[in-house]
Amino acid sequence: MPFNDIEKKRINRVVGGFCQERIPDHQRSQVKLFYTIKGYDVRIIESRPSFPNNHLWTDTPIARLVYDPDTFGWELFWRKASSRWKKYPGHEPTNNLKALIDTIAENRFQVFWG
Repeated sequence: MPFNDIEKKRINRVVGGFCQERIPDHQRSQVKLFYTIKGYDVRIIESRPSFPNNHLWTDTPIARLVYDPDTFGWELFWRKASSRWKKYPGHEPTNNLKALIDTIAENRFQVFWG
């Protein structure tokens, strides 16, 4: 069973809040950050205008947060150039979604944003 309404509100507050705060107002016509939920998979996606047609936007997955309902834990993944997802180094599953968002923001290993 996918997330219930309470869990979706929590995801929106934590992940949606991060997406909203990450892009300054003056850059929102050039870059957007949003998230999607499919099952227990939450993906953070960056969108930018395409070249040469800036009316079309290109989406690039940035991070993947996967929830395991059996352990109540979240795992963090980053996307390799090959488009494959790889588990973020040094992180065990956690029930602290905010801590994983903080890890994405910190981007210590430069895997989310170059």
